[in-house]
This record gives sequence, structure tokens and C-alpha cells, in this order.
Amino acid sequence: MTLLFMRSCVVLLCIAFATIHPISHLHAQNSPASQNWTRLPGTAVDISINSDGQAYVVAPDGTPWRWDAEEQRWRKMSGDFVRISAAEGNRPWAVSSDGVVYRYNGLWWENKDTDVVDVAADTLGNVYIAKVDGALKKWNPLRSEWRQVDGTAYRIALDMTGNPWAVARDGRVRSFDGKDWINMPGRATDIAIGGNNAVVIVDAEGQIRMWDPARRSWRIVAGVDGAKATAAAPDGGPWAVIEGGAIMATTLLVAPEKIKTEKGRAPQSRAPQAVAPVENAPEAVASGVAATPISPPGAVPPPPAVAAPSSAPVPVPGIVSASDVSADAAGNGASQGASRTVAPSGGNDPVLDPATITTSEDITFTDTRQTAKVVSIGRDGSVFGLDAGGSIYRWSNSRRRFEDFPGTLVRIAVDADGNPWGISTLGRVFRHTGNLWKQIPGATGSDIAIGGDGSVVIADASGNLSKLNDTMTRFDRIPGQGISVAVAPEGTPWTIRSDGLVQRCDTSPCKIIRQRAKNISIGPDGSVYVVSDTQFLMRLAANGEDFEVVLTPGHIPESVAVGPNGFPWVVTKDTHVLASKFFDRDEQADRRIAASTAGDTTGSGNTAAVVDIPSDNAFTFSKNITFETFTTDLNTVDAMTVGQNDGFYIFGSPLSQGAKQLLKFNTKTKKFEQVSLSFSQDLIVFDVASDDSIWTNGNSSSSIYRLSSNGTVQRTYSVTSGNIRDLSIGSDGTVYVVIDDRLYHLKPGTNAFTKFNNDDVRKVAVGRAGDLWIADANNIVQQFTGTRFENRPLGQSTKIEDIGAGSDGSIYVTVLDGNAYVLKKWNATNSSFDKVNNINADKVDVLSDGRPWITDTNSNTDAKRAKD
Repeated sequence: MTLLFMRSCVVLLCIAFATIHPISHLHAQNSPASQNWTRLPGTAVDISINSDGQAYVVAPDGTPWRWDAEEQRWRKMSGDFVRISAAEGNRPWAVSSDGVVYRYNGLWWENKDTDVVDVAADTLGNVYIAKVDGALKKWNPLRSEWRQVDGTAYRIALDMTGNPWAVARDGRVRSFDGKDWINMPGRATDIAIGGNNAVVIVDAEGQIRMWDPARRSWRIVAGVDGAKATAAAPDGGPWAVIEGGAIMATTLLVAPEKIKTEKGRAPQSRAPQAVAPVENAPEAVASGVAATPISPPGAVPPPPAVAAPSSAPVPVPGIVSASDVSADAAGNGASQGASRTVAPSGGNDPVLDPATITTSEDITFTDTRQTAKVVSIGRDGSVFGLDAGGSIYRWSNSRRRFEDFPGTLVRIAVDADGNPWGISTLGRVFRHTGNLWKQIPGATGSDIAIGGDGSVVIADASGNLSKLNDTMTRFDRIPGQGISVAVAPEGTPWTIRSDGLVQRCDTSPCKIIRQRAKNISIGPDGSVYVVSDTQFLMRLAANGEDFEVVLTPGHIPESVAVGPNGFPWVVTKDTHVLASKFFDRDEQADRRIAASTAGDTTGSGNTAAVVDIPSDNAFTFSKNITFETFTTDLNTVDAMTVGQNDGFYIFGSPLSQGAKQLLKFNTKTKKFEQVSLSFSQDLIVFDVASDDSIWTNGNSSSSIYRLSSNGTVQRTYSVTSGNIRDLSIGSDGTVYVVIDDRLYHLKPGTNAFTKFNNDDVRKVAVGRAGDLWIADANNIVQQFTGTRFENRPLGQSTKIEDIGAGSDGSIYVTVLDGNAYVLKKWNATNSSFDKVNNINADKVDVLSDGRPWITDTNSNTDAKRAKD
């Protein structure tokens, strides 16, 4: 390995580390996908990446260039083209400006057809072309000829099965499932598909969007504007060519760095002076996609690589301990500890469980190219995950991805047989028996964990611990305290208290370990991992008192799960899932179990609060909140909403008394900007989906319209005629609408609104994992329990004016108090609405991080947003 190459690797590691860890706070999963874009050297008019990570661009002068992932630079190729597609090995296909399609054979370009506008190829040998007349053809390598296939296209991309997605000249998008073409929403000018089947488009406004199959919508990837072409890396990370030809990437194509820990000591990272290789790169000349080839006046060297500032934690060599903690009120010392539980190292014991043997291997993390909010691992190696909306996924080794599993939860654990257990948004406890979901009668909790011996322990919102009895009929209270729990192989609970301190509860009171953390997990071998409050991944040292840093270069850990032999999986702050081991197991029955599962995770009976470890980085509630005020320049405010994209929208009459306007808050300029709509009707009842589509009834009493972001009617749904009072969209894409005093809903993938139940309803709001809240016909606030709506607080009748719900679980209401409306937040732990003392508000909605937007239309038309 040369010194230059070593330096280049370290430089790229620093760049990737700074890129993935920006100073600004990342938003929640349901808001527009905010990526960290890195500008690569050179300019281009087209770009392509295959599933093996080979990348190509066409420069404005028509020259093709290949990305050298080892030396991190572009390498010039021969040819003169306007379109290019990566394929098998270093054998790309390309289209010239006069419509000739070529294949590179390793030495020269071979002419394969004429009158071609686009080509798409993959690493499996599939190749499609789009002809000038729109005809779609597939290459037959055995006959060395093209075979016409059904469909038309102007731009093409191939998914992981080799099936094409096509963009027509008018921008319509369609996908081929092997039998039929399926019309997709939206309009595009370019399309690409990543190695994880992530579909990326450039929309008509030059924005990068990614396909969200759960919601069947295109989700904006923020950070670049004026995109002209796009590609997707093997992990689905978008690349883009933007106005002027700049090449932008969210995922750098570098080999995974090996992460090592040696004798519990974390090596200190010292980057040498950044030295970028100076090499020919695509010419830096802006041009259109169909630029006329020109003679290259000389290559422009790439800009020097400079590591951007980062807010990521800096690795510290050696054992890392928190500062001394004073004894608590009960007199618990901070220096008490116990030896680390380590399983036998092997031998010929026939009853020894291999999962309990602690690995001696280096910890090497691999990005699975999948995302999740949290993961959990069973003793058999089964890995389950939850997304921000509470949907359940099961990891497939054979398909290298998470696959759908029925149910919705906010906490999850996995037993020794690979069956998931969990807690719903209402605090109810469920277990999967292998063929159905079953509720544990009367049990409620806030967190759940399962030990290697089968012990199932839950913690409630007040920090009390309970353990499942042997007959699995009830949870019995046990000594210990904490709001987050993990269980050691012999059944000992470990917890994190509300103040972040880690405890081991093998005695009463629990013993404090000198470490603060936000997440904890214990493997079947006894390895204890935490994510510290400073966002290090840490492992309990052999002395049982201190925690060692385990480095995750380029990633900020958010949560951890430990599997067999002490191998951890990590979910990062930007929801990437990292694996240090793929556990061998028989997966043949997984899909059958998922498809045949009976029951659900709704349940009935008692409910309870589900709380999180307080985070310094998250918005936290107090009875006084600081708000920022923003002028709308409206004369009246008729409606306002926080969309699933976290955008804030407000509708009303302008000061000029002209036609009513829709305004959207620009988070960069911190000003409201008018949204020009072709839809001329009112938006007094409306919400905005994750793909920026606007759902409203307009002035209709029997229709719900799905509009594009500029107001074009995309679809009209007929509904029961009546007074359409309210509309709200859940994180899973379900659309709820109140008509007269009944609630209807449209589930994703369905075509008609159906009645939800027969309760009287006036307003509706949807929180985390489908948590449904309403104001009834008498304006009494209620929460859905799975079978019916119950007053909140239970047994009381709280009249509200408005209600808003965040995907983090925050619920706010406005209540008339004397002559003014006040803002209150639901406190599930105390079963009460706590008043925000310093503000008046009659309209409210909530961002995904829990911050409310409010207006007080009785006094003015200003909008206010809670500060971070």
C-alpha cells in the first residue's frame, strides 16, 4: 500500500465522517429525507452507478469518465456520448449525441443500434434501450440482437430483478412487475435504481425524490436543487448532476473501513494533512444534457479535499469512564461493580449453547444499506427492526434486506426461538407465538427486554420493573428501577434511569455503574453494550465498572442490539443499520410465518404511557416553552397544518383582501412564501403527505382531492356526502377524514374511503405508530384504544378547540380558559394535560420532533414555532 493511497483513505474517512455527522440536527424519518451532499470533482451531464458500486459520468464535452474507488478520482475513457449506463464489470453502455448506442468491450466501443435516446443495464446482463419513437427493446446476448418488449420509454432504470422502470417523454413514471406495467404517481425527467432497490427520480422542478413503497409516494431528498440527472449507489444513496454540471453524492464509493478494538483500547484517529490526488477529471463546463461535443481544452484538477467540521464525538484511547457520580438519595455508591459475564471459551461440552461464547474477533461493521428506528436480536440470531411509524421488519440474510412482518409496535424484543415481543403505542404487551400475535392480558409497559434464560422483563413509565411469570399469564413486580431495560443471560435486569445513569439490578437497590447512556442491550454471551449520552458506542469492560469505546467511524450511533457471541448491530443517528455479524439461521419459514400470521397488535384493555430516555439533543417539554414568532402577512387564518414532510403550511386571506393564499414556511429564510396553486378552491380542510401531495375537499361536500404540490388534481375520491370537517394523514400514509360526525379512512394501497367506526367525531389527529386522537361531537378529547375511543384523562371531559399530534408521540391541544385559549400537552405518565404557561393559542399542529406550531387567531395572524 503506497503512502499516497494510505493518505487518500484517511482523507476520505475524514470527509465521510464529517459528511455523515453535520452540525445541524437531523430531522425525523417522516420529514423530507435530508441527506448530506458532498460535491465530487469535475462536472457532468449524465451519471450512472451499478449495484457493485462502479460509477460513470459523461462530461459536458461528451467524454466518459470512470470513478476509481481505490484512488478516489475520475479516470478518463475514450468516446463521445450524452448518456451512459454502468453494467457488468467495467463494460458500460452509452448513447452518442446522434442516437447510436455503444457497448464497451474492454478495449473499444461497439456499435449496437441507432435511433436510441437512452440505455439501462445491470450487473446481471440485462440491457434495455429506449428508441426515439418511444419503443422499448431488450438485448438478447445469445443472438446479439434486440427484442422489442411491451411498453414505451424515454428514460429507463432497472431494478434488482432486472425489470425496467420507465419515464415517458411527458414525465409519467411506470414500473414493470414482470407481467404488467404499473402507473406510478408523479412526473420525472430522469430515474435511477440503487443496489437495494431504492428508486430515485429527478422531478419536474429539479428536485431529487425517492420512492416510498409503504406510502406509494415520492419523498423529497433535501439538499440540492436544479438536478438534471441522477444515480443511486449500492446502498440507495442518491447522486445527482445539478445545474451547471456539479456532481453531488450522498454516499461515497469507498471500501468499508475495518473497525477494530484491541484489548479494550480505542485507537486514536489522527488524520494526516489532506492531500487530494491531482488527476484529470471531467471538464468543468456547464452544459445541457444534449450538449454538442467540443474539443476538451484540458482537464480541471479536483479541488483539494478538506475535512469539514463535525459534531461527532472524538475517539479517546483507552478505557473511557464518566465523571464520578455522587451517591443517590438511597445511599447507592458509584464505585460498586461486578465482573463481566463471559461465557466459556468452548470445549467439548455437548450442552454448551454456541451463542453464549464471546467472540474474540475484531468488531467490523458493515452498512446493511437498510434503515430502521431500532433493532432487536434473539439468541438464535433473528434480527427484527421497527421504523419510525412502528412497522415491523425481519432481516433476511439471503436477500440482504429487511422484509415486512405484520404488526405495529414502538418497542421490540426477540426471544430465544426468534419470535418478536413488543409494546404498542398504547403500552400494551404482545408476543408472537410463531403463528399469531397474542396479547399478555392486563399487562402494560414502556420498555421490554428478554434475557438469555428466557426472562421477560418490562419497565413502566414510572420506572417500575416487572417480570413475566412461568405460565406467561401476568407480569409480577420485581425489585429495581429504570425506564429502559435489558436482561443479562442469567436474568439480571440492567436499566437506564430517567437521569441517564446505568444500573445493574441484581441487588436492591440497584447498583449504579459510572456511565450515562441513552440505550442499552445485552447479548446471550453477557456482553453489555450502551450508547452513551455523548453518542459513543461502548462496551462494559472486564472489571464490570467501566465502559470501553467501540468506534463506529463515519457514523453516530443512536441505539444498539447485541446478538449471539456478543456481536452488536447499531442504528445510527441517520437511521442506517450497521451489522458486525450476519447470524446463520434457517430462514425458509420466515416468509410463510409473516404471510400466515393471525391476530394483531391492537389489543384491548388497559393503556399506559410509553416514554423515552430524555435527550439533550431533542426538543423537551417544560411548562414554559420559548417560541419564535413569524409574520404571515395574512388578514385571516382559515387553516394550518404540519405535513408529513415536516413542512408548515397556512391558508388564509391576504392583507390586500385578494384571493386566499396557501403559504409555506421556508426554514432557511425563516419566512412564509406563497405556494402557487392551479387548484382554485379553498383549502380550509387539508393536510400534506410525505410526497408533498395536498389532500383536501376544496369546496366539495362529497369528494376528497389529491393534488400535486402545485395544485394539479391527481386523483378524486368520492366520499359520503356531508359536512367535511377535518382531514389528517398518518405516518403510514393512511388518510383520515371526518364527514359530519363520522370518521372515515383510506388505507395505503386501497381505492376507497371506508367508515372507521360509529363514534361521534369532529376533529382527528394521528401520532406515533397510528396513535389516533379525536375531539368528539361535544369537543371532548379522546384516544383510540383499539376498540373504542376513551376520554383523556380517563373519567374526565376535557373540551378542546384544536388538537395536533407528532410522530414522536407528542400530543398538544388548545383549550378555552376563561376568555382566552391556552396550549396544553398530554402527559401520559401522569394522565393529565399540562398547561404551557406563557402562551395563548387556538390552532396547533406538531413537528416530528415534538415542537408545536401555533396561532392565536383571536389576537393576530402571526405563527409561532417552539424553539429547539
